Amino acid sequence: MSAIKDFLYYFFQSTPGTEFRYYIPLIIFAALLVIAAIVFSVTYRNKKKNDFVFKKLFKNLSRRLILIAALVIVYMLVRYENIPYFSMRIWLYLTGALFLFFCYKYIKTYKKDYPKEKLNFELSHPEKKTGNKYLPNK
Repeated sequence: MSAIKDFLYYFFQSTPGTEFRYYIPLIIFAALLVIAAIVFSVTYRNKKKNDFVFKKLFKNLSRRLILIAALVIVYMLVRYENIPYFSMRIWLYLTGALFLFFCYKYIKTYKKDYPKEKLNFELSHPEKKTGNKYLPNK
């Protein structure tokens, strides 16, 4: 019973202490997320003009990357200041789980849903031939 209590206490300790050795890896992770969001927003802006399915499926990806980066930065600042209940370890693990969920969701969307939706869109919206519009018949 004490093992479970110690395990839960590890996650929900209101002030986990001042020693936190993950500042630099978290700063690098947040910076990579921001860079990935910027790169994807440029890619999205260029691709949304031609690909309606890509526009529909990946509309919120850059916003979600920025959200995860902001959560990591806020957690680092709160942990640095050692604010009770906001610097609990559970917030870092929940943010990591949210990031992994979004990774899984968008990889699955890109690998499985995007090709199917693109094929459906191409079949339902065939490209119109540009021919002579001014014919004598109606």
